[in-house]
Amino acid sequence: MAEQHVLTSLLDDLRQQQPIHTALCLGQDITVYSPEAINWQYFNASDFLNLPFTQRYDLAVVVLHEQTVSDLPNEQQSQLIVKLRDLMAKRLIVIADQKQAQQLRALGLTQMLNQILDDEQLMVWQFNILNYKQVPDWLNSRFWANPEHWNKFRW
Repeated sequence: MAEQHVLTSLLDDLRQQQPIHTALCLGQDITVYSPEAINWQYFNASDFLNLPFTQRYDLAVVVLHEQTVSDLPNEQQSQLIVKLRDLMAKRLIVIADQKQAQQLRALGLTQMLNQILDDEQLMVWQFNILNYKQVPDWLNSRFWANPEHWNKFRW
C-alpha cells in the first residue's frame, strides 16, 4: 500500500487531537497499519450501504481510489460518504484521486493533504463536525440577543 506512511502519521496526529477507540474502514483493509489500541472494523463498500445504524464510530477512513469503491457510481459514492459523515462517524477521512475533488468539496469535506505517490496524485480529505463551520463574529449576544433592550425597542 503506497499510502501506508501517510496513513500511520495521520492516525497518530488524529489520536493526539482526540482519542480514537473505534474506527471503520471502507475500500481497503488498513487495520494492519494502525495502532493496536484502535478497534477497527472493515466493511465492503457495497455492503456498507445496506447496513443499518448500530453505533457511531470515532473515525471512518474511506479509500475512494480503490477498485471496490471506485467501481460504484458517483451517486452511490456520495451516499456512502454522506452516510458516514452524518450518521456513522464523528470524524471522516477520505483518500481520493484528484478528479474527485469537486465531489468531496461539495459534500462539505476539507482538504488536508495533497500527496503524489507512485505517479498517482492522491488527496486526503476530512470532515470533523467540531470544526466544520467557523462561528462568525456577528453571531453573538453583543449584536442580536440583548435582553436589556427587549422592552425598549420594537422590532
